[in-house]
Amino acid sequence: MALLPLRLRTRLNKKTGYSHNEINMAGSFAADYTGIVCAPGSADRAIPALAKHLTRMNWAKLHLENLRMSEPRRRLLLKNLDDKRLEAQQMRRVNKADNIDNCICPSLDLPGDWETYLEQKTSSNTRQKIRRFLRKLDGSNEFRITHADASTIDRDIGIILEMWRIKWAARKGNLLPSLIRSNRRLFKDAFESGTLFLPILWQGDKPLGGLAFLVDSVKKAMFFHLAGRDETANDIPSGLVLHAYCIRRAIEQGFRSYDFLRGNEPYKYSFGVEETTIHCVLVKTKTGRNLGDRLDARSLGSVLEQATTFHEAGKLANAENAYRQILEVDPRHARTLYGLGQLLAAKGDHWSAADTFASLVAIAPKSVKAWSRLAIEHQALNRHAEAADAFRKLLELNPELPSAQYGLGRSLAQLREVEEAAKILSALQARSDASTDPVLRAKARMQLNKLKQDVNPCYIRLDSSSQTSPTFADANYGELSRPLITRRFAHP
Repeated sequence: MALLPLRLRTRLNKKTGYSHNEINMAGSFAADYTGIVCAPGSADRAIPALAKHLTRMNWAKLHLENLRMSEPRRRLLLKNLDDKRLEAQQMRRVNKADNIDNCICPSLDLPGDWETYLEQKTSSNTRQKIRRFLRKLDGSNEFRITHADASTIDRDIGIILEMWRIKWAARKGNLLPSLIRSNRRLFKDAFESGTLFLPILWQGDKPLGGLAFLVDSVKKAMFFHLAGRDETANDIPSGLVLHAYCIRRAIEQGFRSYDFLRGNEPYKYSFGVEETTIHCVLVKTKTGRNLGDRLDARSLGSVLEQATTFHEAGKLANAENAYRQILEVDPRHARTLYGLGQLLAAKGDHWSAADTFASLVAIAPKSVKAWSRLAIEHQALNRHAEAADAFRKLLELNPELPSAQYGLGRSLAQLREVEEAAKILSALQARSDASTDPVLRAKARMQLNKLKQDVNPCYIRLDSSSQTSPTFADANYGELSRPLITRRFAHP
């Protein structure tokens, strides 16, 4: 029944790390006109449905830029966006430098023949100029107009964009390179789809100017998009000649509309145009936060990228805010859980870090990194039984991982499971392969020395009857052997 083309954007508050979403009309700000494509007769049902769906989405700002819709359709759209959480304001688009109102769009309804157009649409002075200069063009070997084709398209695009660049470089500033790139791509895409008309006016081998049109062959409409001209050439008014030539050609080919698009520049009115007004409306939440206080799920990737940038730069508060915004939408977002767990550990909040990594291993049970982080956090909390379990799971996934072997040995030593701890640490100390960090082997040796000092083969008195039971009978610990120490414990 209807299509409402939109574009989702994510905006970041660099001071806080919080993001919000904004929705633009698809094509803004490259397209001069935007709106809703709707089957005739369906607007009364389709437009309210589309508007209500928008109010159920997560966004803080909705930019309804360059709406070209009938007044009843526009009012119907805005009426159904009326919500106590929202406020709307009409936006002006006046260029202060030259007082051009870009919400006014001059266009021509073309008659069936060229002479009728001249007589009905133009003043006598303009009509006389057009006839004189077109006769000069038509009967001249000096001046000619070419149309871009497959053999000239790259050249012609280059010509018109270079002329345009020279004229607008000072005004556009840093935006100029991106505008050149986007227009070049637009023209190439339009040419390949058969919707570009690009005439160039020449004086001999010198280009004087050119126009770029987007052509709608179904609606028989031509849309003037961009012009470029040699500002130093004065032998012929290239803008007047090119537009007159294109209007005449459009009429000859049966086109019904010649649209100058946005902007009420004075020169357009010499061709007998009529005005159409488009509308720019900003709808935004009163709180400045997204509807539903949640990010749009489609923006999580970009928010995670920014969170990672904050994290790497040491801006931990901003990074944490961004991580938590993601998890509000997707509590099982594995990469975010890992980043948040790392951050919490760096802050010394080991309880929260352990909980975060526990959530992560439940989601990604085969993640070596997740199990390793969880085990380390348990160790930091002196929860050595849980740490040992995590290290064992880690060694199931990677049996030869030296860091997991060391971690398990260390936690078992803390749990007084001396035999197994010594066995694991001794094996690690004896490893000489390239994958084993010498520092890790040194740490294993230190742990073994600690066991030698603190834990020995001993007899533990079990009760007051002087009966003893050997905990370690002739245990083979090598360098751990030392004189027997008997420890006495009270009977329960």
